[in-house]
Amino acid sequence: MILDKFSLKDKVAIVTGAGRGIGQGIAVGFAEAGADVICTSRTMEQIEETAARVRQRGRKALALACDVRDADQVEDMVKSTIQEFGRIDILVNNAGGGLFRSVMGASQRSFESDLRTNLTSVFLCIKAVAPIMLEQKSGSIVNISSREGQIPALGMGAYGAAKAGVNNLTKTLAWELAPHIRVNSILPGSVLTPTNIDFLGSVQDMLIEATPLKRTGTPEDIALAAIYLASSASGWVTGKLLEVDGGMEFSYNIHQQQVAQAEGQKT
Repeated sequence: MILDKFSLKDKVAIVTGAGRGIGQGIAVGFAEAGADVICTSRTMEQIEETAARVRQRGRKALALACDVRDADQVEDMVKSTIQEFGRIDILVNNAGGGLFRSVMGASQRSFESDLRTNLTSVFLCIKAVAPIMLEQKSGSIVNISSREGQIPALGMGAYGAAKAGVNNLTKTLAWELAPHIRVNSILPGSVLTPTNIDFLGSVQDMLIEATPLKRTGTPEDIALAAIYLASSASGWVTGKLLEVDGGMEFSYNIHQQQVAQAEGQKT
């Protein structure tokens, strides 16, 4: 049956930034699709909650505290996963974030911090996981990028630059790791999460007006796209940037209003 292609039954998936929001939605969605999930973030309490939700759906879960900006911690996370499950079928690079600030208002330290959080972390996780997938001769990597990697990102210049790097890395690695590993990215639109509710909530009406489907997104919207890219349903898809944004046409003027209302707030 064609719907069986969307199943993740008995697959082993690592989801970074799984403590809340989009990452938690993906981890729980993967469990409902049949996968065992390694839930990682820096906050143990949050990933324990996500792991509990995975187990409630009848799948195995491992909660591992990990700062994905640190190569040693990433290596330890991968080793623990192999010890527990013996394989890695799916990697979702979701961890990320940053502060709203102009490029000219950023220090070198803050600019490089955004790059490490959103781009270097993706490189480190793929570098650690890809050899295992290559040995297995199978695997799917899903990077959670952003529309800000493709458009002028006023107030999010460092974040946008990092996500543009993720997009390019996705396309490059799709070639480097083929034919055994597929690499794709999801570019979410405006998804309300506990992290960004204060900011996005303040401009929600503008965002909805700029969106043909007339609503903001949910973590489940992104989870459904991730299930597709992680599963054999997308077996002939690699190196692609999948926009999941309700058809939004994001304008310069909206960005100006966002920056005016959100300088210094976290994404």
